Amino acid sequence: MTTVIAGSIPSGDSLTADASEPTFDFVRDIASVFQQHCIECHGPADQNGGLRLDQSLSVFAEADSGERAIVRGKPDESELLTRITSTNEDDQMPPEGDRLTTEEIETIRRWIKSDADWPAMKNAGDTADQQDEVETSHWAFQPITRPEPPSVKDAVWSRHPIDRFMQSRREETDMPAAPMADPITLVRRATYDLTGLPPTPAEVTAFVKSAKAKSTHDESATTAAFETLVENLLQRPTYGQRWGRHWMDWVRYADTAGDNSDFPIPQAYLYRNYIIDSLNQDVPYDRFLTEQLAGDLLPADSLEQRNRQTIATGYLSMARRFGSLVERYPWHLTIEDTIDNLGRTMMGMTIACARCHDHKFDPISTRDYYGLYGIFASTGYPFPGIELFQVQRDLVPLIAQKEVDEAYAPFAKEKRSLEDKLAKQLAACEKRSIENADREKTATVAEKRKMHDELEEMLGKARNAGNQLAAFLKKMPEIPTAYAVRDIEPVDAAIQIKGEPNRPGATVPRKFPDVLGGYALTDEAASNGSGRLELAKWITDPDNPLTARVIVNRVWQRHFGRGLVPSTSDFGLRGETPSHPKLLDWLANDFIQNGWSLKHLHHTIMTSRTYQLSSRDVIAKLAPNLVQDPDNRLHWRFNRQRLDAESIRDTLLMIGGNLDLSPQQDPYPFPPRDKWEFTQHHPFNANYDSNRRSVYQMTKRLTAQTYQQTFDGPDPNACTSSRDESVTALQALYFINDDFLHDQAGLIAQRFVSQHDNDTARIEDAFLTILNRPATTEEVDWMSEHLRAVGKRLADTKDLDKRAWTSLTLSLLRLNEFLYLD
Repeated sequence: MTTVIAGSIPSGDSLTADASEPTFDFVRDIASVFQQHCIECHGPADQNGGLRLDQSLSVFAEADSGERAIVRGKPDESELLTRITSTNEDDQMPPEGDRLTTEEIETIRRWIKSDADWPAMKNAGDTADQQDEVETSHWAFQPITRPEPPSVKDAVWSRHPIDRFMQSRREETDMPAAPMADPITLVRRATYDLTGLPPTPAEVTAFVKSAKAKSTHDESATTAAFETLVENLLQRPTYGQRWGRHWMDWVRYADTAGDNSDFPIPQAYLYRNYIIDSLNQDVPYDRFLTEQLAGDLLPADSLEQRNRQTIATGYLSMARRFGSLVERYPWHLTIEDTIDNLGRTMMGMTIACARCHDHKFDPISTRDYYGLYGIFASTGYPFPGIELFQVQRDLVPLIAQKEVDEAYAPFAKEKRSLEDKLAKQLAACEKRSIENADREKTATVAEKRKMHDELEEMLGKARNAGNQLAAFLKKMPEIPTAYAVRDIEPVDAAIQIKGEPNRPGATVPRKFPDVLGGYALTDEAASNGSGRLELAKWITDPDNPLTARVIVNRVWQRHFGRGLVPSTSDFGLRGETPSHPKLLDWLANDFIQNGWSLKHLHHTIMTSRTYQLSSRDVIAKLAPNLVQDPDNRLHWRFNRQRLDAESIRDTLLMIGGNLDLSPQQDPYPFPPRDKWEFTQHHPFNANYDSNRRSVYQMTKRLTAQTYQQTFDGPDPNACTSSRDESVTALQALYFINDDFLHDQAGLIAQRFVSQHDNDTARIEDAFLTILNRPATTEEVDWMSEHLRAVGKRLADTKDLDKRAWTSLTLSLLRLNEFLYLD
């Protein structure tokens, strides 16, 4: 669509030959030139450099470069004129193609000199304003409403608020719901959902008994028993382990740094344990976020509390590291990764798109981005080590400052001297790099070569200073530390033109995105700290339209396999719209009103009939539903879901009797730091296997475990909004050939053999243990026949009983009924 710059045609003559008193037809003489040469890159679709040449507010404001496109009455100070007359390939505008004619340039010069009159727009509905209105009126940026659950025809069925929202939508299309799931399905579904582990045979039997205890004429017994079950599961330590893994997916948790040598982070496990403990304690979600963004800035009554809050900022420290050199270390990429994950995980926004230019789809500007960037540029990140600086640095002590001072006293003076030397040399290199980038625009080849050589010499000195500091740090005593952040000297960030840190533009005060309130730091806050605590307050403000919506949608998605908003990390204009917007807001409002309690949210969702529906769609009257709503957006049945990688592994260990349920309270046995010799070609690549739950297995960023890749594990380098549920030949081969699986199957089989003295009892136990249900008479016959057939084939082998039962166990483990939750 062609964009036309709106403006009224002023009265009077057009441009005359009398240059002393020029008059202009704005639309014909100025706007038409912008339309022909500029609007493609500086209009509604793109606002390169933060400049739009279809809006007067943008034309006369400071651009991202720090310059003003047009300074009224001063053509020589107007960057627009500088760019359209430049012959330098890096500066000239348009950068290629149809350049402005001499006559057009002269017209613009005279227009600027004559005070650059920009007539008022004809009306408020011009194209540019309409585009802005569409962006800011998008549903996700509107305040959370407080809808009442709607009235429905079948009020008996819809006794729960969630069910009334769902039933109301289904009644609009005369779509019946599936029947309720049976008690065995419910206990298996809920137990896996909240703990990631299967129910034991005893738990299945007890739940089925309690669900049928009161009445056979209604569902009240099942409803009461299920509520009790949910409450019980939420109190188990395994709940935090299960849902902690979900949070770790979203915040891209790993035990390595992600640089090209993938340096280990021995302290990372402390942040993982913080996540699990916080969820088990049901720390309010707004407090949970605040601690992770600014826990070190919160008051603490004890060293223990201070340490807990400090460890929480491991969320920010988890940002990826890049490169291998201490000089020119790309901290800007780590900050970009921080902002990207913050936006996706907490706000459901792709904010990082605005690093190089205003967001192409969402109302997030480059200034918004660097307003956030300044907050993290004022934050000190821990240094995990790199190929040419193989030691950790700038971690946060977990002991009293007095003890830190005593431990470091003999080393303090030399350490400070070496750090100051390195800091000065790095600052000088950064300054020279920026100067060179500016000077190279007009420098000759010989001058460029000289500048390059001088900078390389400076970088070499910085590298040597880094080597000296690294060698010294390795000699210092080790004290308990956290991979956490701290405040450093606060700064406002300069816009990086096209995302390049050596091309600084205008400086932007630290702030929150305009579409979410545009809150800026007060002068006092800006001078006294990074602004992380204020950022946490802005994000967790109940009036923020995104935070509560995003987390209730994430929790819904993990319960049902699909979010009310399917694009769980993108609530922007390119994201998908909610299937039930009023229900989403009702859940968000209820969540806030109940103290941001995640356990309350789980209870609310799981006690609805919508959660307890059967996943089966074979009933004749439901056949039209498959045609009308094949994706089940109206939740007329429960979505069948495959067990994730962790649940499969943990289940095999559990039913084999060798799952270690104790939490990992110690670091992995990493090599001592004086043995660190990791390089780009020989990165850290150890494995430390154990029989603990999968959430406690070490996670590497560059070399993911084959098992996790096979069963669609998370990507530890990015926010994993939802996991794939692929069906591949590799998965089938795993259940045929994998040594771990065969070992566990042998242990499981041995358990059946040792606990029962007849095959029928063993088969019953096998079905209850592996499939969580009794075997039918027909299945007992099939399994008995299988044992006889295997017995004949293995008649002359040792351990016949165990081998035959291992074969039967493997057969049950390969069933979809084991791998999928109904």
